[in-house]
Amino acid sequence: MLKILGIALLAMSVMIAGTVVPSGAAINYDKQENFKYVKEKIVKPYPGKSGWWIYHVWVCADDYSLGIAEVVLSSDTEKIYQGVNKAIPKGECSTYGAVMKAKNGNTLGYKITTIADAAEKIAKSKQGKLDNTNWNEIGRYKFVLGFY
Repeated sequence: MLKILGIALLAMSVMIAGTVVPSGAAINYDKQENFKYVKEKIVKPYPGKSGWWIYHVWVCADDYSLGIAEVVLSSDTEKIYQGVNKAIPKGECSTYGAVMKAKNGNTLGYKITTIADAAEKIAKSKQGKLDNTNWNEIGRYKFVLGFY
């Protein structure tokens, strides 16, 4: 029991430490423009705060129910990981967003990982076949989906 609690606390601390990349250093930001279930994006300046932006993404399940594991919102100065692990029923939508710091509103982007993709990456990592996936990403997916 103590071992499980310790592992859970370690995983949570890693998740919290990796939730927001400190601003100041330039980082790679995600621009996933071809995710067909994103129906609307709102990017607008935050009133009264220079360099801050309101960013919302609407994801709609048109064809079938859609399982979302993680949404990563990023800009040229920060990256926010939102572990979701949520199913969106067919015909419904869900919104994800944040107030983010960015030098330019054009650099705001997103990366959405479905539950199926996350589970596939976890399975491949157990087989030793990491393809363009790092261990931090695998750890986040395991934590969000409840794999231990």
